[in-house]
Amino acid sequence: MGSSRAILKDKILLILDQMPCHGYDLLHSLSEYDKNIRLTTLYRWLHEMESEGLVESSMEPGLTGPKRRVYSIGPRGEARLRGILKDAIEVVLHFYDAYRGTLTKNIQEHLSKRTFDSPIGRTLIIAIPRLKEQDMHIVQYLVERNNGGIIETMGDTSILRKYDIKHRSVKGEPQDMPISTGRYKEIWLTGIPDQKQLPRIIFECKRVLASEGILRIIAPFVFFNEPTEPTLSEFIRVTSVQLFPELGVIEGSKLSKLIQAHFKRYGVSEVFPGLVLFWAENT
Repeated sequence: MGSSRAILKDKILLILDQMPCHGYDLLHSLSEYDKNIRLTTLYRWLHEMESEGLVESSMEPGLTGPKRRVYSIGPRGEARLRGILKDAIEVVLHFYDAYRGTLTKNIQEHLSKRTFDSPIGRTLIIAIPRLKEQDMHIVQYLVERNNGGIIETMGDTSILRKYDIKHRSVKGEPQDMPISTGRYKEIWLTGIPDQKQLPRIIFECKRVLASEGILRIIAPFVFFNEPTEPTLSEFIRVTSVQLFPELGVIEGSKLSKLIQAHFKRYGVSEVFPGLVLFWAENT
């Protein structure tokens, strides 16, 4: 079965990103993906892609004969490949997050073995960007620790409808909470928010925390050590942090500095591999 036109056009961009090619070279390279593609079809696609700004072409002298048209990747083609890269990393992170979620099934047991303070008072869970199935283990832990008391939530917590969990929905956004100062004894962020909004969100959390209240941030995609080797995992890490911060990957040192700017007492705890908790106390 032949590959779709869109997929083959992306393959053309990948080939041209490595080096400029003329039509016959491109046809040969594409044959490993689709042996049925014809040269006339390829040239028609290249003409379309050039009109869209994805590729560029110029007439250059042949090795032994007349001039021939050579194609190279265009600015919009480079942008297209960057978008493909972002989508690919997002898919990898999606499945990694699902894998990490399987580790939280015994979250109650892991947390109970550690010296986590359990402040008495209101607890707020802020869903970032939304509560997912794997977050429910942590929610259930908080409910059980709260002796079945009602917890408060903010954000998209529609998944709670599937569970018999008492909760009170709080309207507002984490970067601008319409909540009185010092209301909560504990706040949980279920992920890393947009990094442009992160400083404001941490500020707001401190404002609505009571004295000795605790902020906890669940960080599924956080790194602490400096990149040292050009491995695939390091490439995904550096690319995500520098080019696609909206994917939620963050350097641990950066998040620590943001927390340090607002809290005197703070720290990091790796509950188990794949689940890191940042915490801070409102002293």
